[in-house]
Amino acid sequence: MAEQRSAEPAALSREGVEEREEERPGEELELEDESDLPAAPALQRQALLPALRAWVYLCGHGGTPSETTPEAVQWLRGCWERGDDNIPLDLVHDLGLLLLEGRGFAFASARDLGDWSEEERPLRLSYEDRVLGRWMLDPSVNEAHIAIAGLAKDAQQAAVAHALSLALGSRLRGSRLLCPGNPAHLRSLGPEILAMAESLPARFAGWGAREGAEPPDEAWIAWARAQREAALERLDDGRLFSAEDLWELAHIEELPRESTRQALREVHRVVARIGAVNPGSARNLRSKAQEVPVEDKDADSYPAGGFDALSTRGRFENLVRTEVVYVGEGMAETGGIDLFDVRFAEGELLFYTRDDSPLLDQRRELNAVIERPADLRYKHPELPAQTLVLIDALILRLQADSVLVFGPNGSTVTLLWLSESRDDRAAAEEERGLMAITLAAEIAHRRVVLDLVTRRIDLPARGLVVFSSSPAPEDIPARAWVVVGDVCWWVDGERYDMRTPNGQRALTDTLLRLVYT
Repeated sequence: MAEQRSAEPAALSREGVEEREEERPGEELELEDESDLPAAPALQRQALLPALRAWVYLCGHGGTPSETTPEAVQWLRGCWERGDDNIPLDLVHDLGLLLLEGRGFAFASARDLGDWSEEERPLRLSYEDRVLGRWMLDPSVNEAHIAIAGLAKDAQQAAVAHALSLALGSRLRGSRLLCPGNPAHLRSLGPEILAMAESLPARFAGWGAREGAEPPDEAWIAWARAQREAALERLDDGRLFSAEDLWELAHIEELPRESTRQALREVHRVVARIGAVNPGSARNLRSKAQEVPVEDKDADSYPAGGFDALSTRGRFENLVRTEVVYVGEGMAETGGIDLFDVRFAEGELLFYTRDDSPLLDQRRELNAVIERPADLRYKHPELPAQTLVLIDALILRLQADSVLVFGPNGSTVTLLWLSESRDDRAAAEEERGLMAITLAAEIAHRRVVLDLVTRRIDLPARGLVVFSSSPAPEDIPARAWVVVGDVCWWVDGERYDMRTPNGQRALTDTLLRLVYT
């Protein structure tokens, strides 16, 4: 296979294309499995410029190719350097510009429809309708465009290249019909590629209108179309970007290391698989949730109902303003004691009182504890992810579900790592850094707190959920003690199969019920 990839590709010259068509009749294309086909030859250095030119000729963006091609080649190079070396330039060019321009993306047919030949028109319109139109209507593409638009200008180009690898690379990887390229050739041919881009016509009608703007050879156009069709065969009709892809793009500036990106990607993939709380379950949980009394000293922090009556008891900040008229009154006759002092001593001063609703706190607490995190960094062979990753995902899902059930200001989540050894503290600090990235907005709004504890006695009693590989002790008043580490996790004698999203969702629902009702 290595010899075949490095050899001069017969399919990348005009004569080679004709020979290949003769050697492989149409019935051979009906093979169901690509593994039955020989691997496509590598795109050699001398073939790169005509291949790029053919790809640009087929692009569906209605801009100026000489301006957009250099940018697209940089994205292509970024994809190839990541190992996604079989992505064709035309798809990179059009999807990359769609990610940058969003709804402002211009279709080539809006400008060049009249310049296309009768043979060319149906092929190009089919590509716009079947591919570009679907991408434009894809909500995930629009969300990716918004995420990239929110980045700094110098980070947007890298983000587009990364987005192209996320959307196309994983789907095209392993295809035996796509010719792989070499990013080193793109680097070494930089000046020639720029010169080629400058020679491109401003619009389709300019192909062949002047010297240097000749259209690509028909064999190269046929090759480029075949490469596109092979790529599109591997793209399904679903969303191009998953939830974890979109989160990654929005936070790409905060992910300096590949290990950090991969770790958080795995956590978010599990969170997405678990899914949000069922609306019916959320309604039942909201109706059965306990009201939590607030300390008197905190009552003025919850001004939900305003003043509703007068009383002779209360705080001085709630004193009726007209009572201050008694300050200094009668002081001369009583030898320094005024009427205000007398009314205070006899309990006759008037105070405004609040209604009772502020004394019932609607902000519920969930305190999630991960005990001995260093011992949980292993993966059971039957589980989809590492034990600690599954725990992190469950906690993120619990926090998101709490917001869905009680609103953005209705709950607080504190994530604690119980670290009794040096290894535990090191693991806890790493996990804390990862969770601080993914929960940055929640932490800023004071809906989430991250902390470390070293003793069980320091654990909070309210809304306590502990994830541990050890059985529950009798001296810890936890609402739920989750015994982890095996295929099935246990809570109060009930087991939950963690191999499937259904089991993970069932465990999440149980924890919500135990904590809040």
